[in-house]
Amino acid sequence: MPARAPARLLPRATLVALLTWLPGCRSGDPKTTGCGADSCSATDTTTGVSTDSSTTGPGLCGNAVVDPGESCDDGEDCGAGVCNSDEYTGEKHCNATCDGTYPEWCGDKALQATETCDAGGNTATCDADCTPVECGDGLLNPAADETCDDGDDNSDAYDDTPEQLACNTACTGTAPHCGDGVCQESNEDSTCGDCTCGDGIVSAPETCDEGMATPTCDADCTAVECGDGHHNPAAGESCDDGNMIDNDECRNNCTTCGNGIPQPGEECDDGNAIDDDGCSNECVKPRLVFVTSSDFKGNLGGLAGADMKCGTAGITANPDLPAAAWRAWLSDDTGSPSTRFDTAFTGWYQLVDGTPIAKGWSELTDGNLLAAINLTENGSNPVDPLNAWSNTSSAGAKVGAEHCQNWTSSIFNANIKGHLGATTAMNADWTHLNDAVLNPTNCSNSFHLYCFQGAP
Repeated sequence: MPARAPARLLPRATLVALLTWLPGCRSGDPKTTGCGADSCSATDTTTGVSTDSSTTGPGLCGNAVVDPGESCDDGEDCGAGVCNSDEYTGEKHCNATCDGTYPEWCGDKALQATETCDAGGNTATCDADCTPVECGDGLLNPAADETCDDGDDNSDAYDDTPEQLACNTACTGTAPHCGDGVCQESNEDSTCGDCTCGDGIVSAPETCDEGMATPTCDADCTAVECGDGHHNPAAGESCDDGNMIDNDECRNNCTTCGNGIPQPGEECDDGNAIDDDGCSNECVKPRLVFVTSSDFKGNLGGLAGADMKCGTAGITANPDLPAAAWRAWLSDDTGSPSTRFDTAFTGWYQLVDGTPIAKGWSELTDGNLLAAINLTENGSNPVDPLNAWSNTSSAGAKVGAEHCQNWTSSIFNANIKGHLGATTAMNADWTHLNDAVLNPTNCSNSFHLYCFQGAP
């Protein structure tokens, strides 16, 4: 047989022209299909979108390609995290007809039946997966103050492999380890930089650690011991030179008091062992006490007015002290010596001639004096009547309501009276006279005032 001539292929332009000529085909649009009842077609191979009318529209919903007529197409593989569906999956996805997003999804801020919360993302109470915040769920939620969350691997156990630390069970940081700034006593000692003196944790070789020098612990984290060379004012040490020489600048009891040289913290230092002179053996100056030479009725102007009267007289007792340095030994509803005086004072109370009457607040208020307060600001004895307004107990507290209406009244009235003490007494009568006939008495009477120096 004679050989057949090879088939000739029509050029593409000719093919397009023929298709245009055929009934039902649209000229000039190779992407268009639909050629009438005989159904001819042409495919544009230059794109990835089909031009065959049988492969467009809803028929391809689910192929993960947005075809003509579709607004979305996630595909149908739900296991891969995509799914064209009209069911809640928790994820934002295309609907079953590929013409829009399924309206219900975690993060839309609308609570669905399968969700316990939906705030549109991480919040202090809700995780981004629409479940309540829970440390240990493996979901990091910074909005809930989580800095980590390893799920079931969260741990509070000490970890000595800091390069792979687990999250702690509070999701606030890593598990305990050397380098976290906290001394873990059961696992670390001073070889770990976290266990340092001053951290408040006793770790070997420390014997104490209170974060600072205290009455029981020196700043080097050793117990207080006079002579160890660590000056600890909180423990009452005026000095600590670490030697056993008693007559140098620091005595062996860690004080400088008595060496004749006033040091910081000392009011005085006379270098002798006489306790009740001008400087006590604790290096505290004495404070003066007197009874006013003048007497006053019950309208003293309150406690403040009585203090001013003591201040005026005090200029005579010691011209170097300001008037504000004096306080009246007096009580009413507004205050008493126990609330207005320096109850921490440990030095001597002395009369203006140097006679000691009590050492410190504790002895002043024990009910007995070493001498009666019977000298005035000018060193003389008071004139009759030898009593002083007081309304104060031997403990320095208010006796009762008989205080001449808070020391503002001088009228003669059986219902308005004031309590007094005896300037001749050394027992508790000095401040509260034990005489029901004379005490309390009418505010129209005139009596003296006890005045105490309240500042060095």
